[in-house]
Amino acid sequence: MAVRDPDEHLVVLFKNVALKNEVKTLAEGRPIFDDVEMCEVRWPGSRDVRIFPANHFARWVDDPFTGGQTTQSYAERFAHQYRQFKSQHAQTKTGTPLDFAAFLTDGRRSELKAQNIYTIEQLAAIDGAELKNLGPGGREMKNSAEAFIEEGKASAPNKQMQAELEALKVRNAILEEDMAARKARGEGADSEFDAMSLDQLRAYIAEQTGQEPLGSKNMNRKTLVRMAENSRPDKAA
Repeated sequence: MAVRDPDEHLVVLFKNVALKNEVKTLAEGRPIFDDVEMCEVRWPGSRDVRIFPANHFARWVDDPFTGGQTTQSYAERFAHQYRQFKSQHAQTKTGTPLDFAAFLTDGRRSELKAQNIYTIEQLAAIDGAELKNLGPGGREMKNSAEAFIEEGKASAPNKQMQAELEALKVRNAILEEDMAARKARGEGADSEFDAMSLDQLRAYIAEQTGQEPLGSKNMNRKTLVRMAENSRPDKAA
């Protein structure tokens, strides 16, 4: 059984904070502030907020190369959020927003967000003291969140099948358009290229265009036939 990442449901935000530099202030005789990268960590279900310098020690981790342990900063520990911060992109939390939870009222959503719970996955993961902090109905909300996630997993295969059917419809529509275009050119259901071998198709395309298509050795018949049709003298004209 896979061990759950303890950081998975934390709400992490990096930001620049202006901190007074006492040494520079004394040297310049006026207040001097430095922008310092800080890491703000919130725990779902708790009002506790902790702020750490982004490049300070966060924890020890196993070094896969030496087999020993090495230090890890907050920027390294929460690398995904830190990269978003450095690239000035909006920092996001992976999961399903509470807005998709039909079992919650607007009031409940607001209460949960006030307790640093922003996704259904975070709500489902709440336990212990944090679960008690949710107040009356907390257990029911957690159970509903878990059921929501399980229902999503159960319906995933059907959704994948639906996506495949939609893709098949699109492909069939393209084939029908190709057939209609060929009929409009007076080629009928068959064309002069249908009897050609793959080598003959490549040779024809090379003759009409001046060079054999790059990667044509790996192209299927349908692609080569379409390229041959597009390279016809009357098509080029």
